[in-house]
This record gives sequence, C-alpha cells and structure tokens, in this order.
Amino acid sequence: MSQSPMMTRRTLLVMGGGAAAAILTACSSEEPPNPFDGAEGALESPMLAQKVEAGELPELAERLPAEPKVVEVHEGPGTFGGTLQRAQLDVGDAGALTAFAAVGLLEWTWEADGAEPSLAAEFSKNDTNTEFTFVLREGLKWSDGEPFTSADLAFTVNDVLRNTTTIPSAPFWFSDGEDRPTIETPDELTIIFRYNNPFALFEKYMCHPAVSHQFLKPAHYLKQFHPDHTDPAEVDAATAAAGFDSWDQYFADRDNWWTNPERPVLGAFMVTSPANAQSGTASLERNPYYWKVDGEGRQLPYLDGIQVQVLTQDAIDLRAANGDLNFQGHNLGYGSAQVFLQNEETNAFRMLRWRNDATLLSICPNLSHQDEVLRTLFLEPDFRAALSLGIDRDDMNTTMLGGLGEIRQPVPTDASEYYLEGTGQRNLEHDVDQANALLDGLGLALGSDGKRQRPDGQPLELVLAYVDSTAGVPTGDAFTMVQRYWQEIGIGLSLRPVDPTLYTELRSANDFDLDGTTMPSDDFDMEPVWLIPTGSNSHSAPGYGQWYATGGAEGMEPPAEIKELIGSWDALRSAETDEARLEAGHAIVTQHDEKMYAIGLLALPFQPVVVTDDMRGVRDDEPKLSFYYGREGITKPEQISFTAAS
Repeated sequence: MSQSPMMTRRTLLVMGGGAAAAILTACSSEEPPNPFDGAEGALESPMLAQKVEAGELPELAERLPAEPKVVEVHEGPGTFGGTLQRAQLDVGDAGALTAFAAVGLLEWTWEADGAEPSLAAEFSKNDTNTEFTFVLREGLKWSDGEPFTSADLAFTVNDVLRNTTTIPSAPFWFSDGEDRPTIETPDELTIIFRYNNPFALFEKYMCHPAVSHQFLKPAHYLKQFHPDHTDPAEVDAATAAAGFDSWDQYFADRDNWWTNPERPVLGAFMVTSPANAQSGTASLERNPYYWKVDGEGRQLPYLDGIQVQVLTQDAIDLRAANGDLNFQGHNLGYGSAQVFLQNEETNAFRMLRWRNDATLLSICPNLSHQDEVLRTLFLEPDFRAALSLGIDRDDMNTTMLGGLGEIRQPVPTDASEYYLEGTGQRNLEHDVDQANALLDGLGLALGSDGKRQRPDGQPLELVLAYVDSTAGVPTGDAFTMVQRYWQEIGIGLSLRPVDPTLYTELRSANDFDLDGTTMPSDDFDMEPVWLIPTGSNSHSAPGYGQWYATGGAEGMEPPAEIKELIGSWDALRSAETDEARLEAGHAIVTQHDEKMYAIGLLALPFQPVVVTDDMRGVRDDEPKLSFYYGREGITKPEQISFTAAS
C-alpha cells in the first residue's frame, strides 16, 4: 500500500471548519450519544470531540504532530466509533498490542517487504551498516500529552538497553554481536545509532512490532523508578512496597504496556483496564494523541476501543463461529474452519484464508544433550534421517488434515528471500526398511522384544516434551501417531505434555531429549534461535546457545559443524551488503537442508481468519499471519473500521 504525501497540521486546521459544527451538534443531544453520530466529515472521533468540548483534551491540531503520517485506507475512508471484540488464550499475552497498537521509528510496508518511515519522518544509514540516523516528526506526543523527543530514545538506550542491571545480556536485536550501540541526539528530533561492527538486520528489527516498541520508553514517566534519576532510597522503598526484590524488577513491571495502564504509549490504542486472573478481560481505548491520519486528514484509529477476553481454545472458536469476534486470526483453531464456513451466512461473518506461519509441527532432537551417549547419537545425521524416514506423513496428513496439509522440512519456503529451490524435501518419505538400515548401521542393536538399545546397552527410550495445543495440528494426536510409527523401527517414545512455564524451563536448563513445537522458518533472521543456537532458549541446542550468548563463559562448546552454522549467522548479521547477507543466509539454509537438525511433520494449509460483515478495511489478499509482522497487524489495523450501521 503506497503512502500519500505528508499532510501538515495547518492543512488539518483549514479542513476542520464544518467538522466542528457537526461535532458540537452531536454532543448537544440529551440522549446517550451514538458513537457513529456526527462522524461523517469530522476530523476526529466524536468521543474525543466530547472531551475537547469538556476541556479534558486540547484541540486536535495541538495533539497531532506538524506532519502526521498519512495512511492510505484500504477500501476507502472509514467511520469513527465502535469497540472491536477479540479473544486470546493467555492472560499475559500482549499480542493485542503488537497487532493493533504496534509502534516504531520504522514500520513494515503494506507488502511487508521492506521498511517505511513511521514515528521517524526520515531515515538513512551509511554504506557499512554501522550508523543509522532517524529524524522524528515534529510535535509527537505520548498518550498523556507529554512530548516525545530524542531524549526518550537516549534514556531508553543509555539507561535501559545499555544497562547491565536491566538487560544483563544484550538481545540479538540490539547487539552487533560484540557490543551494544551508542546513541547520539544532536537535537530534539535527531537520533543516531552507532555500532562498532556492521549490523545488517537493524533496519528490519526496527520494523518488527515485538521489537520496535522496546526502543520507545517514556522517560518522563519511567525515571521515577530508576535509581540513576531518582533518589535510590526512594526507589528501593517503592520497590519493596510494591513487593519486588530489586529495582529493575519493579522498573520492568512499570514499563509493561500490557499490564500497567499508567504507562504512556505511542500506539493507536492504550490499555485502560488490564486482564488478570480475576477479570479475564482487557479493555483498550484509542490514543487521543495518535499521530496518523487518513488521506482526508482524519485522525486514526477509526475504532474507539478494543475488548479482549481470555478464553479457552474451544470458547474462542465458539465465539468466532457465533460471530461474536470481529477480527480474529491469532489463537483461532484450524480444526474449527469447517464450522466457521457453515456459520458464515447465519452469523454475519466471513472466514478468510490467510497464509500460515509457524504452523509446521516439528520435532527437535537436543543436539547439546547432557547425556553424552544421546548427544553423540542426536548429532549423527543418519539417526535424524532414520527418525524422519520412520514417520508416515501421508497417513498423518490424511488422518488429521484430510490430506490438505503441507509436508516439508523446516527451512524457508518460496515466500522467503532466503529460499533455495529444492530444499526442505529430504527424508520425507515413509521408508521403514531404510530407517532400520540406518539405525543398524549406527550399531543400535534390535532386541528380541523389537526394541533397540543405545551404544551403552541401555534401552533406546526417548522423551518428547511439548505444550499441548489444538489450535493448529493437534499436538497430542500427532505425537501419539509418531510414537506408533517409531515403534516399528524399535525406538521407544514417551510423551510429556507440559505447561508453557515448565516447557521454557526445560529448554533453558538443557534438560530434554526431544522438543515438539511448531517452527517458523521464512523469517529466521528475525528470531534466529529457531535455526541457529544463539541462546539458551534454543529448541534444538540450548547448551550451545548458552555458550554462544555468553561468549563461551557458560554452556557447552559446540562441535565444528555447529560452529560453522553459528559462523554463517555471524556473517549474516554483520554483512555490509544485502548480497553478503543473502549469501550467508543461503549457507544456513543449505546446511539445515543437508543435515536436517529439526524434523518437520505437517503444516496447516492456511490460517482461518474470521471477520464480521460490519468490518471494513481488513485485507483479503491472503497475507501471512506472522508474529514478525504483528499477525493481524499486517493489515494496518489503525485503518480498519465498522460500517456506520454497526
């Protein structure tokens, strides 16, 4: 989607004459106001116009920057008003904000194939990917009306991201591999990030909705919780009173834009009532200082609010089938797609088929296993090949997805710039004879009971840890089928469903045999841990990941082939040119294809997305529902709206 030319605040003032009268008329009614009344032709939502009239907000022209970002609205200008209904599985999931209130200096284009200015009106970088310069829009404000300037970025970088108390280890999206950047702020609008080494992915990370907002912290609010800016004794007292052990924990709590409504934000919506174990419902309200407008100069978002309920999978699917969720893709179960189709007309919604992302159910052997025997075995390519050949994916596909699922290994698809033709197809066929031959060749003796033994004579019994889910390919059912398939080749498999907290702890402790998970692959550079062990949260080698993340101080030193994989990653992120970056990425894909470190099972053919008939502006061109693009955020939710008849 292309962007319209810049629109100045002066232009908005000129356009606003007739709109003000319409707003005043709407506000003078003695009846409870219809949120859609008076919206046609108005430059702001009636709910905000009422606050202006009541003296609770300044005029619109004082709330917008000098040059707002102009958004070209899909399906034409929308109508102000209405509350969007959504649901999610986890009370702590801030996905509603990253989808509907994403914010950054840059943002993805409509096609999600590159960056465009967002909070920054201008962006440039040098030829070696070591210096990145941003110029902010003049007059930007936080949701509480305080100015947003380069000083907020300086605070974020110097006092939070470069602070080893708040961030002990620099995250991959911030560090160049050796050091954290420095920041220079020549004036209130200009920010310059400088790295010692090339950082080829910095521009991408500034678009990534789950990353970009982490550079934007309200200094005027958060300084009161930071001992470098407030009397340490006062900070310690407040920390203790709030029930935290250290100031950095309390600081992180106050900085949480999903659970702390007091924290000012820059996105289209702000939380006014957070979800918790008691309420189970979060309420979001439009940001009166939001800095985007449509082509007619009308302040976005069109929606007045969002309500998010925390429900079980069955309840989410039922509400969607009843037409009670206005726009939902994330956490919507594929298994209910047929039910959605059957209820479309009756309950006034449509089911879109967006491309899936991260639905490829996979099995990751722990290549850094603490048990030397299993570690040696898992590092054998023939063992991983045997496990893959022992799985009947066609049977699984027919049984679970009616033959419609996608069968492949977890490497980038043709939708990725890192795709290599012919990859991802290795060892997908079901060949028990070949699997047995490979296992025999590894000296894994087959006993009279039909079970194989490890090289040390112990039974070859593996445990698969996973979080049970029915949103995509039902994990419990799928892994039960794998359990049966592997019995045919003499490998015992025990299933261990665990809760998300324990699942994370097992990986961080390097304490598992096999990890069962859905794997993204197209945008692995946005979250490398899926294909490269860059941290202790690796799904296939957390011991090596910890070694890498700590510079060898902790964890387990990897063998040469894993060091080669890590070396390709270092070359990718430190590339000075796109050509060098792609070359390194292709090396990673080639090694994964040849070595097959993770075993793919089955992916969904599409991701169902439910949209009620009274919603407009939601794209229907089958975009990718991806965490890296903000999931539903790929349709620029600030420009979606209800029809006037809502």
